[in-house]
Amino acid sequence: ISYQLSAISYQLSAISYQLSAISYQLSAISYQLSAISYQLSVCE
Repeated sequence: ISYQLSAISYQLSAISYQLSAISYQLSAISYQLSAISYQLSVCE
């Protein structure tokens, strides 16, 4: 039983790590988009 619980906790930690990585990538993409929109507004 303890082995199964440790395996489940390991999978949950891996999932949370992937979610944090995805959220980091999304924030980076939104930052780039805001920078692009800023440059476009400056060009106009």
